[in-house]
Amino acid sequence: MLDLPGLRKALDFVAGETDLFLPSGAELFLFTDAKTEDEAVKALLGRGMKAIVVKRGAAGASYFDAETELSVQAHPPEEIDPTGAGDCFGATFVSCWLRHMPPKRALAYANASGSLAVRKKGPMEGASTLAEIEALIAKSPA
Repeated sequence: MLDLPGLRKALDFVAGETDLFLPSGAELFLFTDAKTEDEAVKALLGRGMKAIVVKRGAAGASYFDAETELSVQAHPPEEIDPTGAGDCFGATFVSCWLRHMPPKRALAYANASGSLAVRKKGPMEGASTLAEIEALIAKSPA
């Protein structure tokens, strides 16, 4: 039998230790009873998370921290296989974030990485180089 109170306590601990949370869809609501995205983001930031990036696939992504809220549109994908796109997005965003890149720029790089990932078949084949990501960003309208 599943110990729901124990699971909730464990999730509360994890949420309190999280600096950066990158959920997609309903994952945003795993650590809160909030009913809306805005309520969930405020609750999670209020519990100590430093930043939240909500991944929206082809609709782009949004970044939230105590002072900032911004959204960046995705690059129109030429989708062949979506497998691994979220992982490429996440890895790119975290790499940029750890290098103290401004959130808007980090989102742009992550969105480009995710868009490039869906253009190839397979979960690993879509990983891009920095040059490929920057080339896609350069081709995109500002």
